[in-house]
Amino acid sequence: MAGDAICLAALPIAIIRAGFGGETLGFILAAVGIGTVIGAVAGGMLADRRSPKRVLIATDIARGTAQLMVVALIASGCPSWSLVLAYLAFGIGIGVSRPCTQVLLVNLLPKQALVAGNGAINFIDNFVAVIFPATLGILIILWDPVWGVLIDGITFFAAAIFTALLPNETKLQSEDEFSIREALNGVAVVTRNPELLLGFAATVVVNVLCFPVFLVVAPYAVTERFSDAMWGVCLAASGLGACIGSIVTVLASGHRHLPLLTLGCGLFLGSAMALLGMGGFAWMAVLGATFVGFVEASWLTGWATAMQTLSPEKDLGKVVAVDTLITSGAHPFIYLGGGLVGEAVGYSHALIIAAVISTIGTVTIGLLTTSRKRRGKAK
Repeated sequence: MAGDAICLAALPIAIIRAGFGGETLGFILAAVGIGTVIGAVAGGMLADRRSPKRVLIATDIARGTAQLMVVALIASGCPSWSLVLAYLAFGIGIGVSRPCTQVLLVNLLPKQALVAGNGAINFIDNFVAVIFPATLGILIILWDPVWGVLIDGITFFAAAIFTALLPNETKLQSEDEFSIREALNGVAVVTRNPELLLGFAATVVVNVLCFPVFLVVAPYAVTERFSDAMWGVCLAASGLGACIGSIVTVLASGHRHLPLLTLGCGLFLGSAMALLGMGGFAWMAVLGATFVGFVEASWLTGWATAMQTLSPEKDLGKVVAVDTLITSGAHPFIYLGGGLVGEAVGYSHALIIAAVISTIGTVTIGLLTTSRKRRGKAK
């Protein structure tokens, strides 16, 4: 996570200094997204059929190697398409690793400790995302940003070593052959479980639609009304809110109350978007960004634990793969659509539209869930 945070700050500057335009960075990010979708399908099957620990070691080594290749390609003045191919491979590694991470956590932790494990991961992720780009990341950018990519590659090899030191899983692995039908089992598991179906519907509203809008539209809305520095303050506030959200969800066992978590996250997110879109004072923008971070970490912590506890153990990897396909597959379109809508109607108005969608969407999901429960009790 530390390496990723440093690379996030350094990579765009490294691409610019290498003489590539913004379209190259766009193609690189698109390649990572496409690779993640491809890798998720394979990762869902591998996590349920092979040792997730061994798969994670392999993906860490592969991603570390990809980053070292990027350093060599930039240093040698390579064509842009070679960087795109390297990051396509990097994205495949991300997609494979996500289901394996969830399954490994289930294998290593008692069920009652899963929410704490997911909360700790989200807390650390957001903490380093605030700290490292603003400290070591800035120093590396001022020196030579390519070193940020190199450090990220090295950290993946370190992660592989630490993963190898983890206890071996006791779960027996299946040796059955892979098939496309098996890869789609996650969809069937979700549709048969009302709570998982609720969670995926909420993910579409909260995670897929609204968070990308914040990342694309809010920077323009905030800087138009305040200053460039205020956006940095908002990002820091979002990271702080995420740290708090992780802790609150663990203490409240949010995964056990998924309908309430859905409704709370949606309403908080709607309030956050409204504050960012309409707030005329700096503190309103900062508070809105804090709410966004709070909701992000709360939902990701609660939803990851819900998937781990509600999914059959033999199908967990495939369920997580479906979640990755939805989020990683839809995010690029939302990024593009959010930017186009913001430019067409105004960035502040786009945030207000997102606030309305978030509120209506989560309230609708809550009402449908309540009515379904009432029908179930009547039967």
